[in-house]
Amino acid sequence: MSGDVERSADDPVKILIVEDDAIIAMDMEQVLNGKGYKVVGRVDRGEKALDAVEEKKPDIVLMDINIKGSLNGIDVAKMLLNDIHIKVIYVTAYSDVNMKEKAFETEPVGYLIKPVRETELIDMIRQATGGDS
Repeated sequence: MSGDVERSADDPVKILIVEDDAIIAMDMEQVLNGKGYKVVGRVDRGEKALDAVEEKKPDIVLMDINIKGSLNGIDVAKMLLNDIHIKVIYVTAYSDVNMKEKAFETEPVGYLIKPVRETELIDMIRQATGGDS
């Protein structure tokens, strides 16, 4: 298999990128679009993330922890806990134990440390979607 999307083109996995580093966000979007995922938005603030989730209804949110605004990525993920359809994968530079413990209280499906290799990102998304890409 080429590693491209397994779901039909009519029903791709929808991903929201929450990342305040525009270059990283654009790079992730390019990689994901190239693999057949549908990036439904890129936002750089917690408040915008909540609005985008409501509007775009993503399957997965790739969430940085240290983002702009009054809500960090963990705050946003806590607010998404009640929505069983949305899976959160943290993509962050934070590797310390305390931060990871706080993040895991939000029940993410993954936690990746930057810099993230393309294969790590795609594998984590596949795991989160039960093999769908």
